[in-house]
Amino acid sequence: MEDLEDKLTGKTLLIYWYLLTKEDATIRELEHELHFSSPSIASHHLNKLLSLGLVEKDEKGRYYLSKFIPIGILRHFVRFRGILLPRYFFLASFFTVVLLLGIIWMFSLEAGVFDRLLFILICSVGAIVCWWETYRLYRLKIL
Repeated sequence: MEDLEDKLTGKTLLIYWYLLTKEDATIRELEHELHFSSPSIASHHLNKLLSLGLVEKDEKGRYYLSKFIPIGILRHFVRFRGILLPRYFFLASFFTVVLLLGIIWMFSLEAGVFDRLLFILICSVGAIVCWWETYRLYRLKIL
């Protein structure tokens, strides 16, 4: 795994990340989208990905991802329907929904002020921390 992490750097990692978010791509598309100076640069890095077994090429010359390897910053992301989401996104969403539903439910009951404030404080802190981590990781994305 460490050997793979050493080989998956720079523009090779950039192409890998791009293919994680797209279904497939050609050399020209990668050159254009990733602002490479020539198609040979994209071809070179795609060949590295092919030799690592992470990418496959179809008969039309389109490259697509064959295997997802969570290395480096990718360890903190989940691939969900072609979108890379930080893992904290799910916790942040959970805390936010629990907070909103809890507030609605609490005000329909005869709960004490201390109980309400404690619940709101715990859920708010959880939501804020998770949303902050989601934002921080999303900013670290390559693309």
